[in-house]
Amino acid sequence: MATAQVTPAGVGIHNVLIATDFSSYSNLALNFGLELAHDYRATAYVASVIPTDEILLAGPDAYLAAKDATHRDLLELKTALTRTCSLVEGKDYHLFMLEGAVAEALLDFAGARKIDLIVVATHGRSGLGKVLMGSVAEKVFRQSPVPVLTIGPQVRQAAHRNKPRNILVPVDLTAASERAAYYATALACQHKATLTLLHVASSAAVKGASDRGAIERGIKIKLAELMDRAAKSVAYNARVEVGRVETVILEMADKLRADLLVMGVRPWNGLLDRLMWPHAYEVVRESPCPVVTVRGQNS
Repeated sequence: MATAQVTPAGVGIHNVLIATDFSSYSNLALNFGLELAHDYRATAYVASVIPTDEILLAGPDAYLAAKDATHRDLLELKTALTRTCSLVEGKDYHLFMLEGAVAEALLDFAGARKIDLIVVATHGRSGLGKVLMGSVAEKVFRQSPVPVLTIGPQVRQAAHRNKPRNILVPVDLTAASERAAYYATALACQHKATLTLLHVASSAAVKGASDRGAIERGIKIKLAELMDRAAKSVAYNARVEVGRVETVILEMADKLRADLLVMGVRPWNGLLDRLMWPHAYEVVRESPCPVVTVRGQNS
């Protein structure tokens, strides 16, 4: 699968995949994705997935009904985009109906079409044939080798959609967060945005420390070294906060009025991953702004 090319001038995005289940949540993601594709002059692919494994358990009639319903929904979406946005299918975007396990179908399609960025919503309709929520979105952003732009239900619709002014990057000094910092730095260069690196230390890590200031200075030195490797010419703010990781990230995103949050994530290893490392899922779900997740390398 292709990856969005990161250069000193910014991020190159040529092919965008936008997942939809026709819900209001995925419609918001669709709008973000189509505008982004337009701004980058990228090819936009809009795809809906029929989860055939689940539907076939209900029998062949249920499968045919789901396929017919999805086909009608795609036609209605096409009509709506023409009427409200003057977008022409085949020129401004391309519609596809996929089948299979939702996350796997999207990722297979992304690989075949050399997608640079996937756009998904974290919530959608439940029920057979219309599933794109929760663990499905998480599987996509943890398994995808390319960045994933996730739109949650708390996203401010007034956010600068594709021209961010304030970019927040949580950095825990792992390889995954370093890759996210590189990506965010390229975006900041491209859009002349304010870049904030945030390191969240746990209360346990600083409890009883004789010199908390020394701990903070040490972390900021490491952040400066990271930015030297990413791009020496980029101005940035570095913040070190103490508290529960996801809570601090969300509070800071709100306080800074961030337009975009860029996070490094670990590869997907099943439900146990959620129990052990819940931060990414909770942040993506509750973020007041869109979140770009950049996956770390498989171990």
